[in-house]
Amino acid sequence: MRTFILAAAIAVLGAAVVASPAFAFDHHFSVLGKGKSFHRAGQNAFVFKEKLLDPNNRHNKVGRDRGRCRAKRKIKCHVHFHLNGKIGGFGDIRVGGDLDPGPDHLVVLGGSDDFDGVAGKVTVRTPKGPTRIHFDLVR
Repeated sequence: MRTFILAAAIAVLGAAVVASPAFAFDHHFSVLGKGKSFHRAGQNAFVFKEKLLDPNNRHNKVGRDRGRCRAKRKIKCHVHFHLNGKIGGFGDIRVGGDLDPGPDHLVVLGGSDDFDGVAGKVTVRTPKGPTRIHFDLVR
């Protein structure tokens, strides 16, 4: 009987370990972006880097991002976020889209690690102070 209980416990733990990566990230979370660098990259483009902060504790770094934007008729951007696992999950999220006045919604193009196979959108708001970034993800 002990052998059966031990085998059942090991099977349940094994199933939990296999199933956990599918739920290893938060589907809805927010961070703050604080600019580290910003410079022009050619006549119509610019690149930037930010550190990502916990909105409840601005001293707690939770990741970083870097992006490149081009201005023609609209400003088109591609941004690569890296999260360290303290908020949202661990891994990278790539997004792209147009920046317009007001809140911007960028489409999730892909991800890695905890965010492998995700889709969704990222909303960027730029009030005074740090940029507010909200992730709305689905798998």
